[in-house]
Amino acid sequence: MENPFDIKTNFNRPRHSRPLEWEESAVDSSSSVEDIHDEERAPAKTRGPQVFLALAFLLLGTRIFYLQIVQGKGFRQLADNNRIRSQAILAPRGLVEDRSGQQLVQNTASFNLVAVPFDLPKNSPALQTEINAVSSSFGLDPADVSRALKNVNYNSVEPVEIKQGLSSDQSILLQTQSTLFPGFEVQQVPIRQYLDAQAFSGVLGYAGLVSPGDLTAQNKNLYDTVDFIGKTGVEAAYEKYLHGVNGENTIQVDATGKFLVASGQQDPVAGDTLVLNIDKGLQDLLYKELSTQKSPKAAAVALDPRNGAVLALVSLPGFDDNLFAAGISQADYQKLLGDPNEPLYNRAVSGEYPPGSTSKLMSAVAGLQSGVINENTVIVDNGDLVVPNQFDPSQQYDFHGWKPGGLGAMTVRSAIALSSDIFFYEVAGGSPNGNFVGLGPATLAEYFRKFGLGQILGIDIPGEKPGLVPDPQWKMQHFNNDPLLGKWYLGDTYHMGIGQGDLLVTPLQVAEWTAVVANGGTGFVPQLAQKATDQQGSVVWQNKPKVLISTIASPDVFKIVQEGMRQTVTAGTAKPLNSLPITSAGKTGTSQFDGSNPNRTHAWFTAYAPYESPQIVITVLVEAGGEGNAVAEPVVKDALEWWAKNRMGK
Repeated sequence: MENPFDIKTNFNRPRHSRPLEWEESAVDSSSSVEDIHDEERAPAKTRGPQVFLALAFLLLGTRIFYLQIVQGKGFRQLADNNRIRSQAILAPRGLVEDRSGQQLVQNTASFNLVAVPFDLPKNSPALQTEINAVSSSFGLDPADVSRALKNVNYNSVEPVEIKQGLSSDQSILLQTQSTLFPGFEVQQVPIRQYLDAQAFSGVLGYAGLVSPGDLTAQNKNLYDTVDFIGKTGVEAAYEKYLHGVNGENTIQVDATGKFLVASGQQDPVAGDTLVLNIDKGLQDLLYKELSTQKSPKAAAVALDPRNGAVLALVSLPGFDDNLFAAGISQADYQKLLGDPNEPLYNRAVSGEYPPGSTSKLMSAVAGLQSGVINENTVIVDNGDLVVPNQFDPSQQYDFHGWKPGGLGAMTVRSAIALSSDIFFYEVAGGSPNGNFVGLGPATLAEYFRKFGLGQILGIDIPGEKPGLVPDPQWKMQHFNNDPLLGKWYLGDTYHMGIGQGDLLVTPLQVAEWTAVVANGGTGFVPQLAQKATDQQGSVVWQNKPKVLISTIASPDVFKIVQEGMRQTVTAGTAKPLNSLPITSAGKTGTSQFDGSNPNRTHAWFTAYAPYESPQIVITVLVEAGGEGNAVAEPVVKDALEWWAKNRMGK
């Protein structure tokens, strides 16, 4: 009987049996000790490749995450740029009309050369070669083209304007041979066409290509890179209404940027129509009249004293604002800047001049209201005031009136009508001997400021200047507290009382204080714009009269000054206006401005009509024009005559 505990082997001799340990039973009887140890060492040998593979998969996964998640949006954009483009459709700017609906500006098509950075060669030599080719074909300076592309993002599909106003031949050339100029294309945009540019440049201003400096956090999303924005005039002041809402055209292109098919379109919405208070007929007449003067520099302002509406605002010389609309060349711009007559300077609102005798209206109001004079006060104008030197009485200064020998006994009405310098010297500063006490510089300055001098009036275009009201404190500061140069003298007060010396005003301010007198003491903010209407004609915005000046003096005081202005026409320095078909009141002014030559003078005239119920104020300035009654007064006379025939009762 076989022993059940004997273990059969391949060996011939039997082996003694014994119980097996677990480690022994786990080993095949044919395995050697070395085999057993090799199998124990196997995991250590394969661990390195496994770790390597794990790290490789980790890096791969991280890269996939970065490309798909982190950079996915950018790559999708690049892919879309190869396939889908969104092109802005610029909205036509709103029209501008005068008070009767006559168009002052409209829109016309312009073909512009633009570059799409994404489609340009990425290789610098290749890009320069193309820039040279484009410049040669379109008459451009390669340096200007390179400058325009210097800081662009070459992954952007936003067009960059290279040249405005391509000719028809140039536009056709680029469209038919687009493969020669990859990245460059023609863009059709609406630009401004100013219909009466020279006469209206000071009012309308101009719209030009938008620049980074024009954009704010509030409006930057409203403009495309090749959009237009108002720069000056009402174009700038009413940009909010004139700009409109741009549309969008979605197209598909191939890898070279060539158009394949249109995908969709959102139509633009044109800007609102701006209706001005300006009367085109009156504006044209004043511009034409002033253009015939010997002096090329002049200004005119016409207001409705009842509400502040600006009926005309003229500045000469004007300029062609169409140059800016079409993209002004550097040569043309430098020519404008270098013109000694300064056509870009809006004299009507920015020019600051001594007002001459036109300011006597304010001096009269100040004297009457303060009690320095009354309507019956008599001051004798003998043609000269002699003021002794306060430090050396043996020396004296003569302050002459305009008429040698004088005008005789003057009341405030006749002093206004005949423009007596002596009368208003004494109203302002008193008599040299002290027998008559005048207003003094502080009170005179106070009243001038009440009329709006030394501050802007708030007309609705940029560039208005405040002028200057001098007083003793200002003079001392102006001369850096120099005790001699900064001292205020009686002569300073005399000059200030007749609109000379350091007193400076704008033509708009002269028209404003004339309107205050005509209106019996109330002045309104001057307003060029009347309203804005949408494409359906509905009013989207309306200007309302705003009182600016009031309670300067009593109605009786203004009535006396009005009567003095009326006598100026009936028996004074403006008698030619008495032949008009409507009644009027006015005031002449002749102001010296050249200390080395007192014969050089600005010519002023300001008037209103009808006298009984004023509807219009007209103020004219001709720089270095001579005498106000000889130069400025005839212009106002012709304008009032035109108004009476063409506008009164209509």
